[in-house]
Amino acid sequence: MKNDFDTVKDRFASDGVNAPDDINEDMVLGQLEGVEPVKVKKKKTGMVLGITSAAVASVAVITVGAFLATNIFFSRVQVGTPVSVSGTAKLMQFNTRDEVKKAVGNAKKFQNNINSGERYNALDGDVLEYGERVFSAGSANGSASGSSGGSSSHNSTYVQHTGVDEADNVKTDSEYIYYLAPTSNGMKHQIQIYRAAQKDTEMISAVTELNDSNFREFYVNGDRLVVLSEVYYSDSSTEASVYDISDRSKPKLLDSFCQSGNYVSSRMIGDTLYLVSDYYAYNDDDLPETRNKNATPDEVPVNCTYSVETPADSRFLVVSSVDTQNGAKALSTKSILGSADDVYCNQDYLYVNATEYETQDYNRVINSFASYYTPTNVRTQIVKFSLNDNLDAVASCYVKGEINNQYSLDEYNGNLRVATTSINEKNSFEVNNLYVLDPELNQIGAVEGFAKDESIKAVRYMGDTAYVITYEETDPLFVIDLSTPSDPQILGEVKISGFSTMLVPIDENTVLGIGYNTDNVYYTNMEVQDGIKIVTFDVSDKTNPKVLDTKVFKGYYSEVQNNPKALLVNTERNDFTIPFSCYGDGYSNYDSYSGVINFRISDGKIDIVDEYRSDVFVSSENGSAEVSRCVYVGNTIYMLGNVWEYDYYIKNNTDDVYRTSIDWVDYK
Repeated sequence: MKNDFDTVKDRFASDGVNAPDDINEDMVLGQLEGVEPVKVKKKKTGMVLGITSAAVASVAVITVGAFLATNIFFSRVQVGTPVSVSGTAKLMQFNTRDEVKKAVGNAKKFQNNINSGERYNALDGDVLEYGERVFSAGSANGSASGSSGGSSSHNSTYVQHTGVDEADNVKTDSEYIYYLAPTSNGMKHQIQIYRAAQKDTEMISAVTELNDSNFREFYVNGDRLVVLSEVYYSDSSTEASVYDISDRSKPKLLDSFCQSGNYVSSRMIGDTLYLVSDYYAYNDDDLPETRNKNATPDEVPVNCTYSVETPADSRFLVVSSVDTQNGAKALSTKSILGSADDVYCNQDYLYVNATEYETQDYNRVINSFASYYTPTNVRTQIVKFSLNDNLDAVASCYVKGEINNQYSLDEYNGNLRVATTSINEKNSFEVNNLYVLDPELNQIGAVEGFAKDESIKAVRYMGDTAYVITYEETDPLFVIDLSTPSDPQILGEVKISGFSTMLVPIDENTVLGIGYNTDNVYYTNMEVQDGIKIVTFDVSDKTNPKVLDTKVFKGYYSEVQNNPKALLVNTERNDFTIPFSCYGDGYSNYDSYSGVINFRISDGKIDIVDEYRSDVFVSSENGSAEVSRCVYVGNTIYMLGNVWEYDYYIKNNTDDVYRTSIDWVDYK
């Protein structure tokens, strides 16, 4: 008579999967030892899949499935030399165009196998059977984490590193405000230029999208406006257009630089723009190209083309440095057969990262047998570039898990610190990790598996200390000591309801958190996000951090909760301003209004200086309005946002009216 385990093996065989011979009942029972039951989670998390069953549900199936799925994932990792999920991966330089074509073809073949349900990697030889390994050329000390608070006359964009500007949809200087207005009624995007003069503020000019371009972000650097767009010529491309705005009333296009792929991100240091795109090669011959305005496209040279060790598919990350003071002069371009989702950048190095998931095979093996939550294998690919004249690609690696955003990474004394959220493969719950990598991206230290069933919502590094916010039902702030890079240690933690999505250093003993308030809904016993929460933490004793003060604004929402650039910092006044919109409590209060909250931090206490509700941004039955961003020029805070008027309230018009509005308030 067959036992449950034999039945399981038969079911695998009928689906074309042969369980390894060394898997038996004793091994399965050994694997189960100490395994906790998988609990049903109240809230959906980013890396947990619910799988329903049509038939048999057995402990043996779960264990065997997990074993096979884990090995399926690692079979893809081991393309070429086996490599740990957390460790250095080879970065290989191509020698010939045929090598590039073959590598693209192999990557496509692998991806097709995954999509069609093939269990194991069947590449035509190693992807990296050619070329030479690239080693790091050393590392300088990273600049300290910081932000641009601007001068007393105007603010700058809130950035991760002082001296490294980040593109945005609103900028200002001592006289003008620049705002990327959204499309309306088929109209194209505009970058509107306003002369800031309180009630006499007026738009003096606008730069409008050309051809098939789609404005994404922009920079203002002296008398240069650098506009970043996604365009489509023969393929999807990213374009940087440089305008002379010495006469703000008449912006003049000087030149544009274009590279293959969809826009990912960018940074600007001085006059040099660093542009990152993600290019998908549909065919073996589809290699990344660059060009200037009206010029013939050029393929990225073979000696500037590389591959990570195990590319997930036929995508290239493309990175260029561009001189914006001399038109849009390309200085250097590199392309990597790999992926690109986001970047971290200081004044010495640019790190491009991408999240890779592995789910298809796992689900196909298991989904007809068991009903439970299964882990999704996930890792983050990182490629490091030196910001020298050649824009050298110097190292790459993979780390376990996925990052939250760019603030999850930081370089200090040459070492890269990376905080991730991953899945405990044995028990199927989320855990969190912090890895320390040396200048060649070899792992030299780690703290893994903390904050079970939580996921990272915010990270901030202050010298040799990391502050990490995780969240499931409470908001723990973890203090992690990184003074010994080879042996990171969690020193202390403190819990508070809700969670912060950004952390801001106030001084060496105080950290500000901005994020979401949460409440339990009494009739469902589920926790929901309800409003803005501002909190200060005392970290003077890193082994015993404490909550100093909190302020809650129920029913409020702010762009800053999801976009750190929306935080307005005035270092001269030592205060902060955030935009907000309120749509009532959804029960008895339906008043809708929008404006800004101005506050200061004094001895750890949060002092709300003013909550200004705009008369311009008022929602009504005719439409809605919200302040999404704010800037200051002199002693005035300007609020920018959008107003919608719904079509059924507009006579002789079948389309909604969508317009940009601006309001202002004097500083208190």
